[in-house]
Amino acid sequence: MRFVCPDGEPQYRPLLDPALLGRLEAEGHGLVWHDEAPDTTQGWIDRLREAEGVLLLWRLPPGVIPASPKLRVISFVGTGIESYVEVDEARAAGVTLTNVPQYGANAVAEHAVALLFAVARRVVERDRAVRGGSWAQDEGVELRGRRLGVVGAGPTGMRMIELGRALGMTVTCWTRRRTAERERELGVPLVELDDLFASSDVVSLHLAATPETEGIVDRRLLGLLPRGAIVVNTARGTLVDEQALAELLEAGAVGGAGLDVLAAEPPPPDHPLLSAPRVVVTPHVAFHTAEASRELLRISLENLLAFARGAPQNVR
Repeated sequence: MRFVCPDGEPQYRPLLDPALLGRLEAEGHGLVWHDEAPDTTQGWIDRLREAEGVLLLWRLPPGVIPASPKLRVISFVGTGIESYVEVDEARAAGVTLTNVPQYGANAVAEHAVALLFAVARRVVERDRAVRGGSWAQDEGVELRGRRLGVVGAGPTGMRMIELGRALGMTVTCWTRRRTAERERELGVPLVELDDLFASSDVVSLHLAATPETEGIVDRRLLGLLPRGAIVVNTARGTLVDEQALAELLEAGAVGGAGLDVLAAEPPPPDHPLLSAPRVVVTPHVAFHTAEASRELLRISLENLLAFARGAPQNVR
């Protein structure tokens, strides 16, 4: 099969596993890698004219799939393929969609902790103040002994539980699969979502973006947080009512927020959270380590090979 990566980036090319590329070639396949995405929809169509399989890093524009008659499979280099591919177009064309269900759990959880520290100890704010000539020694928040509520108990949520306990925090968790067996496996109490928000000094979000989770952290739920609580989101921006969070931050009801994701990426200049107080924002990079990226590319290529062998895996 002819595989094409239409929107590759130079930083990722060295992370492709040479042994895996050798297997791909030995099984009679080829991978054409393009650095940088096309500027136009027609550019995408031209690159995929002969493609049977696509290794997709970012957003595939509408109209490309119907104009790619040889296309049979798209392997998305990430989790939420529904946000990056026109699923209805793919289904109508009989194109199989695959993704990487879980990867980079440690990288994302470590970044969540980095955001938490940055907010709790006002790292970014103090750095800017010093560079501006100030030496005001404002008080920070110590995390040991505080209560951490982890929302979602997948691999990333599980790692966040471990890191929270390592910091000496009391940890609780909410998961849609709440059973006594799951509670024993995680080693922390599983609680109702309302109870978690009402009792947590820190809430860290680790849920996939699905129709069921869109807007799950709404104004009512945010209003349950104890005054001064910190919200950390390294999952998806669509989980949170961002306007409500910004207003509660402005009012001082929420103590701070560490955000790696927003509903619109990149955000418009007037996004309310960019001007809200005590917010640290990073550009959706929690997953972005060499270790996690290498694993991500490996599984994505394995998805293409599995499809070519007639045994598709990680199908959405």
